[in-house]
Amino acid sequence: RAALIVAGDPKVVVSVLMKLSGGCPKLSGQLNVDAFLDQARRYDDESSSPLGWYLRNAQTRQLTHPLPVARAREIDEWSRSEEFLSLGITPAPTPDELELWEA
Repeated sequence: RAALIVAGDPKVVVSVLMKLSGGCPKLSGQLNVDAFLDQARRYDDESSSPLGWYLRNAQTRQLTHPLPVARAREIDEWSRSEEFLSLGITPAPTPDELELWEA
């Protein structure tokens, strides 16, 4: 949530989570934020069956932190919540926008 407050754009935060979970910097140009967000949104649906619940539980039982896809889902949901929207946060300027301010 802190990253979303700073960045102001959920896709930026999700992009970082996706890149951290992907591991290989050479592939970062091939990663698709929208597809990762779609996977994040379906995360609970996929684990609602008994088999899905078992696999999710086996995968996450020993983890100290949620899976990146679960974190992305939470960021996505919170970014659309009344709580976040009431903060009035706007996305941080891009590097190109910063150059315009310096001119």
